Amino acid sequence: MTTEQEEELPEPIDLPDPGWVYIDTAEGLAEAVEALSGCTIVGIDTESDSFFSYAEKCCLVQITGNGTKDFIVDPLKIDDLSSLGPMCADPNVVKIFHGADYDVVSMKRDFGVEFTNIFDTMIAAQASGHTRFGLGDLVNRYFGVKLNKKWQRHDWSSRPLRPEHLEYARMDSHFLGALREILLGMCEERDRLEMLEEEFGLLESREWSRRAFEPDDCMRVKGARGLGAGERRVLRAVYAVREAKAAEKNRPPFKVWGNDLMLVLAREAPKDLEQLRTVLGEGSHVVRRYAEEVLAAIQEGLADESTPPENPKPKQSPRSAGVPPTSRDDEPLVQKLKNWRNARSNELKLGPGMIVNNSILSQVAALKPKTIEDLEIIEEMRRWQRLDSGEALVAVVIDWLENKPEPKPQEEGDAPRKRRRRGGRRRRRGASGGEGNGEAEGNGEGGEGSAAASSGGSADSGGAPGGAE
Repeated sequence: MTTEQEEELPEPIDLPDPGWVYIDTAEGLAEAVEALSGCTIVGIDTESDSFFSYAEKCCLVQITGNGTKDFIVDPLKIDDLSSLGPMCADPNVVKIFHGADYDVVSMKRDFGVEFTNIFDTMIAAQASGHTRFGLGDLVNRYFGVKLNKKWQRHDWSSRPLRPEHLEYARMDSHFLGALREILLGMCEERDRLEMLEEEFGLLESREWSRRAFEPDDCMRVKGARGLGAGERRVLRAVYAVREAKAAEKNRPPFKVWGNDLMLVLAREAPKDLEQLRTVLGEGSHVVRRYAEEVLAAIQEGLADESTPPENPKPKQSPRSAGVPPTSRDDEPLVQKLKNWRNARSNELKLGPGMIVNNSILSQVAALKPKTIEDLEIIEEMRRWQRLDSGEALVAVVIDWLENKPEPKPQEEGDAPRKRRRRGGRRRRRGASGGEGNGEAEGNGEGGEGSAAASSGGSADSGGAPGGAE
């Protein structure tokens, strides 16, 4: 899917560059706050250390006001950033982010600020029909500048910062003001301003939430479903020790030891140092640094007679109270609703999720609304979606109810057909130590270093409805 804007490349805009300032003192911060006090528009970005720390934190805050230099504030050098609070909370100052969710919740968590009047250029790019809506893509398209992403996975908690680090960081806020002006005009042409207003208002209420560690979450590790009951107990014990070591060393769990190694330990269950060396290799850092703790965890798991961890339940999309579950009988209606949504997506040259996502369509099919007002019970559905798509969705439902084929009556003596399991016959139990169910692994499970395989933080509730469908 392409749009007219994307087919015709515009002439690159040449932005003036007043330079940047690295701020690592309270006095420097006060000067920056003073310089920003007259601005009505500020671009903001942050750099964090989530790939390098157990308890992640903001390591830089980049702020660019209309007409100011790019300010790069170092929270690791300055104890108190609360002086940014009035600007962030000022409804007369537009705060521009690209992908605001993470930046907003991180700044709330670390600096105690609150936000009003947010503008997210990523949501605006999606709403205006851009299929490539990363910041680098947009900056290259409209300003002819190719952003250097070399330092994207840099450890931003390390000091000192080199000039090339600071140059990289400041570019993430430098273009946001001008980019907002471009995208705002495009969204106005498409009559998407009401949608933006609602989405940006929801961003203001985002809060940080960290998933509490649960030892049974070890079953989210890819490959864990194939383990037997005893192996699962060993995995749980090794998983818990890894988490404790990660917290102790302030490192992400996957950087203590990886998921593949945990699966090997669960299957092989070495009993002593010699066996551990044989299983992992003489040069393994786990043998050198954590042998005692790992062997103790394995023994704990082998002696454990409690219920083994079970496979995690599939993640369910949020479903509003009062909306019945979607049944197999609703599947034809869900497909009809998707067909309408996809046609509308092609007509408007917008991603399907910017019309209405699959989770909402599933709830519409279960609810079978007769009026637009009936849709108000679906909490996940935005007001702008009800206004834009509600009438059409209700029409699809009513048409389906009026014209759906009658179920074929079952003749006397016909036995009901059994539904075949997906993936063929179930594997026999007990092939690898007892109670493992042998199900095929799902694609959504956490791999090496994924958030699903270790506890982690996130913004609560979902982001914009423009996600992949």
